[in-house]
Amino acid sequence: MPPKSPQSAKIKELQKQLELRDMQLHAFQRIGLAMASTMKPSQIIRNILSEVMRITSADSATVYLRDKQSHQLIPEFSQGKDTAKVHPMDLLASDDLAVEVAHTAKLRQTYGVQKTAQRKRTRICETSFCRLSIPLVAEDEVLGVIDLKSHRPEPFDKDTEEFLATLASQAAQVFRNASIYEDLEQHYRELSLLYEIQQEISSTVDYKNILTLIVERTRRLLDARECSIRLVLERGGKRYMRLVASTGAVVGPEEMPYDDSILDQQVISGELLFIEDVRKDKRFRYRADARKAGLVSMLGAPLVARRNTIGAIRLFTSERRDFTVADRKMLMAVAGQAAAAIENARLYNQIESKNRELSASYEALRRTQKELVKKERLAALGEMAATVAHEIRNPLTSIRGFAQRIARQYDKVVDSRLASYTEIIMEEVDRLNKFIKDVLDFARHVKPNFEKTNINELVGEILNFMRDELTHRNVVVLTDLDMTLRETVVDSGQIKQALLNILQNARQAVGPNGVITVRTNNAGSSVRIRVSDNGSGIARDDMNRIWSPFFTTKTQGTGLGLSLVQRIIDDHHGRIYIRSRVGKGTIVDIFLPVVETAEELLNFD
Repeated sequence: MPPKSPQSAKIKELQKQLELRDMQLHAFQRIGLAMASTMKPSQIIRNILSEVMRITSADSATVYLRDKQSHQLIPEFSQGKDTAKVHPMDLLASDDLAVEVAHTAKLRQTYGVQKTAQRKRTRICETSFCRLSIPLVAEDEVLGVIDLKSHRPEPFDKDTEEFLATLASQAAQVFRNASIYEDLEQHYRELSLLYEIQQEISSTVDYKNILTLIVERTRRLLDARECSIRLVLERGGKRYMRLVASTGAVVGPEEMPYDDSILDQQVISGELLFIEDVRKDKRFRYRADARKAGLVSMLGAPLVARRNTIGAIRLFTSERRDFTVADRKMLMAVAGQAAAAIENARLYNQIESKNRELSASYEALRRTQKELVKKERLAALGEMAATVAHEIRNPLTSIRGFAQRIARQYDKVVDSRLASYTEIIMEEVDRLNKFIKDVLDFARHVKPNFEKTNINELVGEILNFMRDELTHRNVVVLTDLDMTLRETVVDSGQIKQALLNILQNARQAVGPNGVITVRTNNAGSSVRIRVSDNGSGIARDDMNRIWSPFFTTKTQGTGLGLSLVQRIIDDHHGRIYIRSRVGKGTIVDIFLPVVETAEELLNFD
């Protein structure tokens, strides 16, 4: 066989190089398409590793990523044989080839003979072994290492090394961009959720609702198991830490002295507090509670509003977790918003409380002013009534006396007209005397004389007193008196007067053949007396005026009956309500508090 010419050898070498370049170009194309199809860093790593395995026919390949916090090379993804043996490597202590490449940022390859024992034979088998570590460098920063292992008869040639180095460089840049994009996306999601939290807690001033929103949204934002808030409270000159909101499990007592809560003191001093495992850390006093609740890691942050620390917010996870710098910054941001919202809600509640107090004070002042005006009017009425009684009663007595004498001196049969005149005179004088008596009774505020009384007996006495009058007018009275009605302290005479006035009004409203119903029953801390009738009722326009002195819709009457009733019930710290419908009738409810002594009644609220 004739020897090959130098020209044919050169052509063969060029052909080999063209095939290699073609393979590399196709590989770059496939990797470019694969990397363009996703922006997820983890998927980019898988795509790179798959293509490297295809090109090199390596037995195994691993991508290690550099962790700046732990100073380790962390295996992110592996393919091929013996992937179970892959483990993190310490960048500060390990002398592994991949660690060396991570430090130098330069590709390294080792080649040698590996001795392995055969299972069925006693002899040792020697095989060639090649390892290639390629740095992933982007913008002068080592992001990680691609580590290849292969049992091959010869090491990787320079062309393959250069190709893999170029591939790794491009892949590192794409990976870096994808990581930045993923970080930005995550940051955007966190900011969006943070904005949602801010919008939600600023949309309400309800204190409890704000606390609930904060713990629920914070737990979701930082993907924690539980979240809780404890606030600093002062009571009796001492400070306490009180649990005010929690998403679920409660660790420790709901309230504890501030001096007993060492961890809260540390947080409130302005520090973030991280505990890797609250089940074992001796600083955490409630380790048993944590174990029972399945809580592991904890991160706490102070709640600071207007430069004052008002409490602490805590996050708990269900597994060991080293909260990242981003996590800690996010919790501090949430804590700042939460503290401002809590303080605003507190201030709003304080303002609302002050407004309620002012409204109550104003209402009390208005009632007091109304009572003073009423008392002044009654005082003036009393003076007038005394003058009227003195100036009118004596002449009226004389007039009635002379009318009686005339009636006795003349025979009704002889002069019936004169007898009729004298009878009219005496009736009108009696009516005037009653009017004067009503005015004097109303103007003269008699202090009640309280004693323990059976209300049913009072009702029976008044009905007996009115029996003849009611029978004469054919008015039917129905009674439904509760035999278990409790006794209470009242002025019997005044309550009788009040019932008499109400029953008189009912009798006048129903007319002949009407029906009046009287009921009594226990009503909580009071006893109730109800008087209802089927009379003419009260017009709606008159309902607001029925308590005013001298207001009456009757042709005869002083208009003082219900005013006197209301004052009597007020003096007994009771309540009176009137409901009425024109043509249907009226219902009057009187509630009297059940007490044992006059002192208790006077202090009744």
